[in-house]
Amino acid sequence: MLLTTIVTATTPARAGDGSLDKDEIRKVVKTHIQEIRSCYNEGLSRKPTMAGKLTVDFEIAAGGEVSSSQIQQGSTLADAKVEGCVAAAVQSWKFPAPTGGSVHVSYPFEFAPG
Repeated sequence: MLLTTIVTATTPARAGDGSLDKDEIRKVVKTHIQEIRSCYNEGLSRKPTMAGKLTVDFEIAAGGEVSSSQIQQGSTLADAKVEGCVAAAVQSWKFPAPTGGSVHVSYPFEFAPG
């Protein structure tokens, strides 16, 4: 069974000592969006009408690696397996090295079957 999903990633919010252009962040997310979609598709195989939003909070360390990744409270997706999968996927990503230190990012995703 082929499952089609809509995963929308909007503009990230940033904070922290360092800086990294939001377009650079968006480019890396776009490169890995299939990983996020795969997490959601696994959830859809269990709950075919699952939909909602979640925001991933993560820190990009000085070398560009993600040093921490977690799902913000308030996720409307309400599926711990999908949320854990998304957080783990983001944890494995590599970004360009930020200028001036680490960068904290909050990145929202919206999921809907389609």
